[in-house]
Amino acid sequence: MIAKKALIGGEWVEAASKDRFEVVSPGDGSVVGTVANCGREDAKKAIAAACEGRKALRKMSLLKRIELLHKAHEIAKKRDREMCDIMCMESGKPMAQSVSEASPVGGYSWSNFHVAMYNVKSHRGLTLPNVTEDNNNKRIFSSYEPIGVVANLSTFSYPSEMPNCTIPYALALGNAVIVKPSMGAPISAILIAEALEEAGFPPGAINVVTGYGTEVGDELVTSPDVQGINLFGQENTCETITQRAGMKKVLAAVVSNNPFIVMDDANIDEAVLSCAQGAYGHNGQSPISTRRVLVHKDVYREFVEKFVAKTRSMKFGNPMEPDTDIGPLNNSKILENTLANLEDARNKGGRFITGGGEPSGLYLEPTIIEDATMDMLITNEPTMGPVVPIMVVESLEDAVEKANATRFGFQVGAFTSSLANAYFLSENIQAGSVYINEATSCWDEMSPFGGVKKSGMGRMLSDWIFNELTNVKMTMFDLAKVK
Repeated sequence: MIAKKALIGGEWVEAASKDRFEVVSPGDGSVVGTVANCGREDAKKAIAAACEGRKALRKMSLLKRIELLHKAHEIAKKRDREMCDIMCMESGKPMAQSVSEASPVGGYSWSNFHVAMYNVKSHRGLTLPNVTEDNNNKRIFSSYEPIGVVANLSTFSYPSEMPNCTIPYALALGNAVIVKPSMGAPISAILIAEALEEAGFPPGAINVVTGYGTEVGDELVTSPDVQGINLFGQENTCETITQRAGMKKVLAAVVSNNPFIVMDDANIDEAVLSCAQGAYGHNGQSPISTRRVLVHKDVYREFVEKFVAKTRSMKFGNPMEPDTDIGPLNNSKILENTLANLEDARNKGGRFITGGGEPSGLYLEPTIIEDATMDMLITNEPTMGPVVPIMVVESLEDAVEKANATRFGFQVGAFTSSLANAYFLSENIQAGSVYINEATSCWDEMSPFGGVKKSGMGRMLSDWIFNELTNVKMTMFDLAKVK
């Protein structure tokens, strides 16, 4: 059985309490391994270590930091199979999707290392003109400095991608990092840290503290020695963290009820495939999963029939099998919330055309609901799981109105063959990202990633995250007063 410790100040240590936490597979209930069940005292030690780590990183050249990131990636490649298997077992994410995310050889989470190493080389300040005085004595320039210590509060839905949305960018820029993984899938982040530690990053540059948010997370969020917080989470959690963080830089991505729109001129077959990808990928538990489907009345019946057929053709079951498409939910709390929202939809007239039966363990059968209405919890609240409420829209304007009728605004997928429709959707939908003829779960590592309204703040990925990990400093010289 796997047994992992916390990484604090370059040493792998037990929790101060000596407590350990069992990581249980959502797939079959077996114990995947154990991790240190850290508390507030351990978090304080990690923060102190990170403060020393940031000093060492500041003294290290940019080229050296890039070299160590590259070395860590090469080390991780030797553990490719292990990383993919662990993610699948601990999170319940189907194997094919775990490989797509976690594989250091070709997984998208590790492309962050290449993007960070490339983009940080061009992250430079500006020389500014003096526009307030009629002389040529002043020289003004701006520079970017690392903010210091960054805490990454990860999620079980992206056990590798979420840490890697922060780690390579922060380290490349000279920040120290403390990762607090979700206790629903903590081992994946530890494996990443093992590669970084083996690569030779100085003690304290990278730390992993496994434990619950009420102690470890709260200490990281409230400590004055932590300057930045990056997190994925539920709305209430993100709001609480933002409030308790005070004046820190908080980069938050909130689980949202993302709409998928199908217009009357859409390629229905392609729309069905993308809708299934967005709704069922990651077992419907991603912050950017499709959670509402809005279909134009003229193609509604064709879309529903084809989507039902596609759903029934997908393999639902053991995530460890390579051809499984949909696996279990991660934990019982999510299952209970999803079942409550399904019951609300049933009581309000929703018609279940697939699924709707009793779950088996954490396995919830893919569920499609027709006659969904805006007063249902299933359409108003982000409901995690392979659950798809479908609504009819009368027009393009109606689709936009229904898409915007939410306090969230993360990602939208919309299918249309009309460029005019595409522009209208892009300009009128309130969201961080609008994907035309793509799934809501689409993203690109070079593009900004984040939401509006209650879906979060700040932007992840590529050089867009640099603003969240650096401070701008202005320096002015008066050449007439220096030798």
